[in-house]
Amino acid sequence: MKIILSTLFCIVLFSCNNAEDKKSDASTSSSEKTPTASSLKKETDTKGGALTQNGNYTSLFERKKDNCDFITAEGLAKSIDVPLSSIKKDENSCNYYFLEANGNKTRFYFTVESWGNKTILKEIATAKENAEAFGEDSKLSQYRMSETDDTYLSMHQNRMIRILNENSQNVIIIFYFITTSPTQKNIAQKDMARKHSYAIANYILTTHKQAL
Repeated sequence: MKIILSTLFCIVLFSCNNAEDKKSDASTSSSEKTPTASSLKKETDTKGGALTQNGNYTSLFERKKDNCDFITAEGLAKSIDVPLSSIKKDENSCNYYFLEANGNKTRFYFTVESWGNKTILKEIATAKENAEAFGEDSKLSQYRMSETDDTYLSMHQNRMIRILNENSQNVIIIFYFITTSPTQKNIAQKDMARKHSYAIANYILTTHKQAL
């Protein structure tokens, strides 16, 4: 009788342990397959899916081509961290000039183009492909995520930065042109102008972002 009871006890114990092991394995497997919020965002971005919008930019993008009041001399100076006295604006235009003490001059020209949402999405996809083909820091074409994490900043031919939002019909373009003093190398100045343009684009998005 003791032998029978002992045998039954072992069978019950084995069955319980086996059930717990399976439960544990299932829990682990489920945990491994459940993506985190950050991994979901990265996966969505990689697959070209729509980015989560962190703000409303309707008032920024819905405007006419010659309406560039989204940037001011004060805002431009603040965005690239230079004295306001070094920024000059052409009256009644969208041209701003950054004048350096060494004689270098950078002209920033702002414009709004009506591309339509389909073209904007296509340009975002092309920018991603170019980044893979030429490298992230290519001087031909590159793109960055905005500091607001919901808009693309696409550089083209090292002369312009496009602000591309997936929900917009319009694109904001920042052209940059340099005039270099004879003692300076224009490659370094062009690199700085591009860096400044990214900073300006982020400033524009951040300061015009409204609650959803």
